[in-house]
Amino acid sequence: MINKLINEALVAHGFVNERKLDTTSFYVRESGTAIRFAVLHTLDDLPDPAELNTRINQLVPESFTRNPSFKKNCDLICIHRLKVLADFMDHEEEIFAIEEDPHFFKKYVLYYSTTEESALADFSYDKLVTVIADKKEFLDYKENPLTATQYSFAAKTFIKLPFLELPPHEGNLVSLRLQAAEAVAQAGLNDTYQTIQQVTKNNADDLIKEMINNELANIPD
Repeated sequence: MINKLINEALVAHGFVNERKLDTTSFYVRESGTAIRFAVLHTLDDLPDPAELNTRINQLVPESFTRNPSFKKNCDLICIHRLKVLADFMDHEEEIFAIEEDPHFFKKYVLYYSTTEESALADFSYDKLVTVIADKKEFLDYKENPLTATQYSFAAKTFIKLPFLELPPHEGNLVSLRLQAAEAVAQAGLNDTYQTIQQVTKNNADDLIKEMINNELANIPD
């Protein structure tokens, strides 16, 4: 199920599946002169990075290795199931070791729990996009990030995979000027803010001196 969702995500972003094996699939995306490769691999265990690199390199299609862009522009997406999300703490070092390894591929370990997998039954990538845009689900996830839900998986997916585009957020934009004015008022700095707004090239020195004198006058004896 998880493999299917990530495959749909790759296809939705212009990747074409060039080779599909039991646990590994190879993708390529061409856009003009730009080319990007991706490998989707299911991990039953968490091997050391060198062993993982060897596993994948033995399976890479010749058409990929012939392309000079492959070595520097390939994402390796590893999906790995945990019994419960809290188990991540027990495997954190192994996961980070894989993701921080600089050799051959840019690596991402997308882990998920059995509960998340059950929650995603009959799910599609389009539904995943709808879930990630739900503000209420986000607030719930923020409060309880280790609770296994559809949103917890969606959040990890969009955070981990750099080529995925988040859906546009519709809402009323508040101008930065209004946000600044509100923050200044809450801090009780209206007078200082108004003084700063009056600063020009010609009066900067005088206003700064005035502000310093005002601060000194407010210092208790």
